[in-house]
Parts: sequence; C-alpha cells; structure tokens
Amino acid sequence: MLTAGCLQAPETGYEETVAAEQTTSYARDVRPILETKCIACHACYDAPCQLLLTSPTGLLRGATRSQVYDSSRLTNAPPTRLFVDAQTTREWREKGFYSVLNDRGGPLADNLEFSLLFDMLRLGREHPLPPGAPVPPQIQLGPQRENSCPMPGEFERYARDRPLQGMPLAITGLSDREYETLRTWIYQGSVIDAGPVALSAEEQERVRRWETFFNQRPLKRQLVARYLYEHLFTAHLYFEGLGTGNFFELVRSTTPPGEPIRIVDTVRPNDDPGGPFHYRLRRIVSTLVHKTHIPYALSPARMARFEALFLTPDWDVDSLPDYSRRNAMNPFVAFAAIPARGRYQFMLDASEFFVRSYIRGPVCAGQVATDVIEDRFFVLFQDPAADLSVTDPAYMARIAPHLVLVPEEQPVVPLALAALWEDRKDARNEYIRLRGEFYRRYEPEGPSLDDLWLGDGTHPGAALTVFRNFDNAMVTKHFVGAVPKTLWVMDYPMLERSYYLLVVNFDVFGSVDSQLETRLYFDLIRSGGENNFLHFMPPEVRTAMRDSWYRGTVAQLKIHRTYDVVNEDLPVRIAYHTSDPKAKFVSLVLERLRGLAGPPDVLNRCAAPPCRLPGADASRREVERHLQTLTSRPASSDGMAFVDFLPDVAFLRVATGDPASDLAYTLVRNKAHSNVAFMFDEENRREPGKDTLTIYRGLIGSYPNFIFSVPLDEVGAFAGALRAASTREEFLALVGRFGVSRTHPEIWSNFQWFVDYARRVTPLAAGVYDLNRYKKVADLMADEKR
Repeated sequence: MLTAGCLQAPETGYEETVAAEQTTSYARDVRPILETKCIACHACYDAPCQLLLTSPTGLLRGATRSQVYDSSRLTNAPPTRLFVDAQTTREWREKGFYSVLNDRGGPLADNLEFSLLFDMLRLGREHPLPPGAPVPPQIQLGPQRENSCPMPGEFERYARDRPLQGMPLAITGLSDREYETLRTWIYQGSVIDAGPVALSAEEQERVRRWETFFNQRPLKRQLVARYLYEHLFTAHLYFEGLGTGNFFELVRSTTPPGEPIRIVDTVRPNDDPGGPFHYRLRRIVSTLVHKTHIPYALSPARMARFEALFLTPDWDVDSLPDYSRRNAMNPFVAFAAIPARGRYQFMLDASEFFVRSYIRGPVCAGQVATDVIEDRFFVLFQDPAADLSVTDPAYMARIAPHLVLVPEEQPVVPLALAALWEDRKDARNEYIRLRGEFYRRYEPEGPSLDDLWLGDGTHPGAALTVFRNFDNAMVTKHFVGAVPKTLWVMDYPMLERSYYLLVVNFDVFGSVDSQLETRLYFDLIRSGGENNFLHFMPPEVRTAMRDSWYRGTVAQLKIHRTYDVVNEDLPVRIAYHTSDPKAKFVSLVLERLRGLAGPPDVLNRCAAPPCRLPGADASRREVERHLQTLTSRPASSDGMAFVDFLPDVAFLRVATGDPASDLAYTLVRNKAHSNVAFMFDEENRREPGKDTLTIYRGLIGSYPNFIFSVPLDEVGAFAGALRAASTREEFLALVGRFGVSRTHPEIWSNFQWFVDYARRVTPLAAGVYDLNRYKKVADLMADEKR
C-alpha cells in the first residue's frame, strides 16, 4: 500500500500524517469518482492547470501555471509529459508543479486545511448552481478559457474573486456520498492503495515475443524496428484475442527487456536517443480517455505480416541512418532502403489508424491541423500497383529531395517564415511538376477506378470520412453523409508526409514558428490530395470545381499563385454521362467496395424517404424515419434553419425505457466556408446558410458540445420541433424540453450512459469522453472564436 505521504516524504523531508484506520480506498472508492466526475475535464494537455486525474501519478504531480497551448511563445517550452519528462514528485516540483494535497505534515485536520483539491471541492459544494439554472455569464468555458491556477496560500483570494467557480466547474456537482468519500479520503491522508497489476502469464509471453522482435541486432531488422516504432509510438497496443483490457505503448528504454523501463525522454520519436536503447512495451496505467486512445492490435498474424512486408523481400542496408534533422524531416530519405511497397502497404493495412493519428491525434487541441481542412470530406487511397512512388524507383529518387516536410535547418530568427514558406512552396510545386510529368508518361489516357485502392476485399478502411469541428477532428470508416464539397485521394507520399508532419515531428510544446510551419505545409499537402481527386473528374469540370472550393478574390489569387496545377487537360478513363460527376464517382466507388462500403447510409443519403436499414428493428426504423428529415440539406432550406443553432457535435440518446436498449446517435454540424486557404479571419469566410447536418449512427468524436435525451415515443416531436425552430427562442424552447444542460440534475447519468454505451458497443476503442467543450445553453448557438 502506498500513500501520498509515502511517495513524497523521502523527497520533501516532511513527515506526512496518515490516519491509522483507513475507511476509504482510492482504488475502490475514490478512483471511480474521479473517473466519472473529474477526468472528463482533467485529462491530456488541455487539462486545466495541467492537473491530470487519470492516474495516481498525475494526482500526486499536482498542478502548474505553465500552459501547454500558447500561440504567442517564441521559443519551445520544456515538455511536461506525465510518465516521461519527470519520474519523481521532487522532479515535478523543480519543473514548477505544486501539490494539490497536503504535503507539509501536521495533524489530520491539516490534510483538509492545506489541500487545494479539497478547497476546490468545498467551494463548489458551498456555492452550487441551482438545478436547471443558466451558467452565469462571467464563467468562461471552452478551450479559450483563461484558467486561474491558485498556488498554495492563494486560494482564499481565488474563492473571494470566483465564488461560483469551485469544482466541478459550472456543472452539476458531486453527490453527498461522493463529496463525503473524497473529504474522508483526503482527511485520512490521501492513501493510494492502487498498486501495479501483474500481467497474466500469456501477456508476459506476448510482451517477451514482441520485445524480442523489435530488438534483434541485424541492421536490416534495426531499421525496420525504427520505422515501426516511429509509426506506432502513439498507439495503444493490445494483444488480440486475450481480452484482458490491458493496453501498452511502445517506448525506447535505456534498459533491456526483463529490467525496469527507463524511458528515453526525447521530444520526438526520431530524435537522437543519445546512446544505446531498447524497444520496450510499457503497460498503460492511466484511465483511458477517448481523445488519446487510438488502439492497434498486436497478434501472431500481425508479426507474420510485418515479416512478409519488411523482412522477407530481398533488400539490405550497410549502415543505419543517423538522427539528423535532415532525416527527421524526410522519412523518404531516412528509410529509403526499405522497399516503398512494404512501407505503403503497412500504412494501408491500418489506414484508419494512421489517418486518425494525425486528424484526431494525441494532442487534444489540434487547431493547427484542423484549421486547414473542410468540415467534412471523404478520403480514398491510390492503389500501390498504380503509385509510381512504390513501383518506380527512378521516380521516387527524383521526388524524394522535394518531400522535405519543413526546412532541414531550423530558422535562426524567430518568425522568419516568409522566406521559408517560399522555399516549401517552391519544393512542393517542383514535386507536383515532376509528379505530373511522370504520371502523364505512365498513364497518357489518364487514371481509372482501377488506380484506387479499394481494400483488396478485406480492409474496411479503404474509404474514410473526416469530420472537422473547430479545433478537433474525427475519422470513421466508410463514406458517411451526403456527397461532400471535396474529396482527397492520398498516395504514399501524401499519407507518409501527413503522418510525419502532424504526429512524428509535431511538438505540442513548440514555438509559434513551428506551429505555423506545420499549418502552412499541411495547406500544401491538402491541396495535393484535392488535386489527386480532381484528376478522376472530367477535364472540363476540374478548374470550375477547384474554383468552387476556393471562392473569394484573395483565395483565388492565392490558389493560382501558390498551387501549381499540372495535367489539367489529362483525360480520365471513367465514363461520365451526368451533370454531377462527383456524385457519380462516389457511387461508382461504393459499387466497387461492395461489402466494404458498410451499411447503406439511410440517414444522410436517402433519395426517396423513408429509407430503411436492412435488418433494423421496428423501433430503429421509426426513429430513423424521423431523423432522415433533418439531414443533408443546407440551413437556408425550408425547415432547416435549426442547423444554424446547433453546436458542432451533439450526442443524442433515444430512451426506450431500458438503458441497455437505448439508441445513440451523433448530430454533426458541417460548417461551410468560402475557402479554407487561410489561418486567420475564419468568421468572415463562414457561410452559415450552407451549413448541413450529418447524423451518425452511434457515437463519433471525443468532445460532445451538448447532449439531447429524447424518449422513443417523442422522437417525431423532437424532429418536428427542430424543423419548426426558425428563431433563437424556438430553439431554446426545444433545448429546454429535450436538452441536458450543464446544470441538469441528470447530466452525469446521461454522460455516463454514453461512456458505458461505447464500452459495450466498441469496447476496444472506448474511453471517457471530454467535457471541456460542453457548452452552456447561452453559448450553444455561437461559433467558437480563435
């Protein structure tokens, strides 16, 4: 058994006071409360004051005034990654973190007197918001909230200035039992009795096998292991078929298998480790939260696949690439020895995982990336057999020097981006020119549907949908929603560059220079994916279609001056006999995907309502008959004004009377823009009259902005009230009837139902959802501001 005092006493010199009799247990009593009422806001980099409550280690680390997200810093900030950048409480204190528990000793009463955690809970208890009452306007919420992080000795002033901002913040508080449990636990000395859980014998054997696989000494295997590590370091790995619920992460350690892990704490996975290291599997001990949980299966079949893709082909390497910035910024050079076919197929095998890794990502507030993409679009991939970067070594040799992500040399002068941007733009345009030249020779009659990778009959991730919602985004298999404004066709260079730009080489603690570099370069990558798709369109519609994506004088000027367009007149080997070739293209792809296309999207692509999902029971058919009337038409259409009132993402629970049988849907508002060519002034490029609603069957996204709970027999009334809501007042009346506000007495039970639903329906991908972006009713109809 460990206590807060036992963990801290050797480092602080204080003698902690712990009650002789412990009536509460962290593992049994406290952790469940933190998981249901606290980590919905206190997880990941966006946790207020960096107070992470997903593990005892985060609780004991405490809080800090240092910000992870800071768009004004001119130099990189020291990273503060839990379990990585410090290993002891003393080390965290040296990095500016302070305790939220009593760490100064004294009588038991001092455990409450000097605990900031208890102070915040007591303040919330003494000044609760009345049930159903609006959140006061002076309480700012959301990602733009300026957090006040009182240090020990400053709480009295905080309470005086912010009496309504105790914890949980601006939401229905703890129950009597929960509050008393936490109070008693803190009073008795904050004992942590949650020790490490031993792995089963089978798990230990799986760990041994995989650590052996990753740590073999031949240079060929070392290079493959490095490539795999750089692609899996963010993954939550699990052993397929064991069903233990345990997840692991692949790390670099100075210690070999069989010894305690000592993490190599570089900022990036492709930074120089500074000496010998070993790849290790470290068990994840924190509570899983959806926004950072991206699972990836390890199995004997997966190991055999790695062998077949990377190690069986006839190739070799005489020396390993160094960890220079040149190699870090150009994986095509660093891993040139590994056949490109194996690298690309490896990524295609887990296409949803890799696109999710950089679209949703582990950084929790991805405004840098999401700012540059449309609110919804479809993604397809070029077939390896038709990708010259895979099939033609001469082509890859020509383009590789132009695929550098950002400058190989870091800028000496902060904000010296103008010249760097010109270099990147010129390199990109030279790559596009070379690509066009080679493909025109390779396919003089143009591309066909055979050039698309459609899953080889086994991979359901061949077609994806990306949703963007302000500063976060989400990915799902299949084409979800009506035919979107844009599509991407990703070839191997685009897929690999996107991943290295936004995952491997992205530093959430980086300077404004590095953040802007990332955003600007991803703008170039996005346009490449769009152009790849346009070459599947008839030549005569390409220019007009592209112009429709970039409307506005300045946007048009940028497009024509910045993005070189080649092969605009190249023919296409697809017979189009329609005025809407984009819709025809989507339908042709769906036909070819066959079973991999997923169930028909009757909610969003219902040509003649009502449309029925095959195999659906009577309740679901009735629910979806009503929901079909809400989707895919612009907000300016009759009966669709409500779209302009909805938040970005709302969870909908259809209550049947049996929680285990309730239905879950996600309402996703797709915000229209005249263009996404610029990083500033987004509000002036918004076109709310063109906004649409997509309804997803199940749950998608990590950050619900609001919850609706609707009885089964009132779904028709709910849909009708939405269609009738043409004014703010009418929409607020609907919210009052069906909405779950922050102060609703049932908000926590509804929130937990969605968490439990995900654990039941998608157990491997489930995690606790995030409430940092859950809106107060007064802000429901307002767009987020940068």
